[in-house]
Amino acid sequence: MATTLQQLVDELAARATAAMQATIEDVTGALAHLGRALTGLTDDGLTPAGSSRQQIAVDLAVACTIAGRLWPRTGGPLTDLAGVAADLVGRDRAILGRSHRWAVTIELAEVADHCARLGHGLLPQAAVGELAAVRQLAAAIERDAQTDPPTTSGFVILDRLVPMPGVPRRGSDVTALDASAALTAALGRTQRTGELTLRDFRAAVAAAEISSRCAAAVTAAATGEKPGRLPGAAVAWELTGRTSMVFEDGRRMRPTDPQGVVPWARTLADALLADVGSPADVGALRDRNDLARVTHGVQQVAHQIPVLAGEFAAAVDRWSRTGQLYASARDLPRMDNMPEDRVRDVIAGRRVQARGTDLNALAHVVGRAGALSTALADALNRAAPPGAPVQRHLAAFYARRARSPGSAEQLLGQAQAVERALAATPAPPAIGGHIQGRPTSPEH
Repeated sequence: MATTLQQLVDELAARATAAMQATIEDVTGALAHLGRALTGLTDDGLTPAGSSRQQIAVDLAVACTIAGRLWPRTGGPLTDLAGVAADLVGRDRAILGRSHRWAVTIELAEVADHCARLGHGLLPQAAVGELAAVRQLAAAIERDAQTDPPTTSGFVILDRLVPMPGVPRRGSDVTALDASAALTAALGRTQRTGELTLRDFRAAVAAAEISSRCAAAVTAAATGEKPGRLPGAAVAWELTGRTSMVFEDGRRMRPTDPQGVVPWARTLADALLADVGSPADVGALRDRNDLARVTHGVQQVAHQIPVLAGEFAAAVDRWSRTGQLYASARDLPRMDNMPEDRVRDVIAGRRVQARGTDLNALAHVVGRAGALSTALADALNRAAPPGAPVQRHLAAFYARRARSPGSAEQLLGQAQAVERALAATPAPPAIGGHIQGRPTSPEH
């Protein structure tokens, strides 16, 4: 099952607090891994060099590392959980900003305190100065966090889904949550390497569209609302797919990477539609006995749609700068003071390199789809059964955005603009059960 760094840290803290069959070797093994993670965070920097926050965090990393050497590592659940958490922090270092690093440092400091407290409890007659140092420095981090907490966006990194390894296969036990995590990871990977193709983009956009339709259906089933009254995220993603059809990237079809964007987009669509059923049949969904379970699963998938929107926006921005896309000059937006060479291209119907403002329409619709998806995720969070919110940092972030002053009017305007644009945009031709790499049904 896909997980998050926050879930790993919470589980580690819970086990350390419960002290179920813990050994001192397991405790110090966990502290060693926490020291490794904190060292990476402080090497990259929490603040400019020389600040008290930076120095305290460096000292905590050293203290955890020293405590981790007091007993030989024998493994155990605490060590394993801390090791996985440290690996995730290390893997994500390239995408962590200072606000992210500060948020992660706070969480690791808290769980280091739990581990050090457990270590003292296992050795009631011993005064282990190294464990006391960990607790003292962790408390200093926690006091700093109370006066200067991370931004909400900084905390969001803790709720980033981590996919399980494996190749998507039809008929397998891959869940929608696993597929959503793998799709987000694959999209980020191709973004970093500059290998994202338009086929990848369209497949991921189609997955976002299907995810939004399922999220709207589940929200309507849980609240009694009509799906049409919910934020029009699915319509915005449909328009995004249509708008992208203006462009081509000139890349030849290559063998599909089984861990790439397209297979995971298809797997996500299959898993969601198999679990939710037809998004159009809200009545059948409302009558299901397992609606609470379905809501919980779709809720976590819906949280990832705005994350995908961020990746799409970054892709469009890069394409606008690099000129990797091409389009008919007649299909590109009109411009003031159009250069003579572009005028000749329009008259002749030539295909031209698309740059800068040529991609403004695509950028705008991606932005609207992201905003509407944020509102949809917040609506689903409010419709979900009472209890601790899943991915609580993302839930708080989306609530702040969707419920800020004036946001309702802005969202309504965006939804209306999307509907008008969609009505004026011709639908692309369906080919072989999907639209140019965009999965539209489980039978693609």
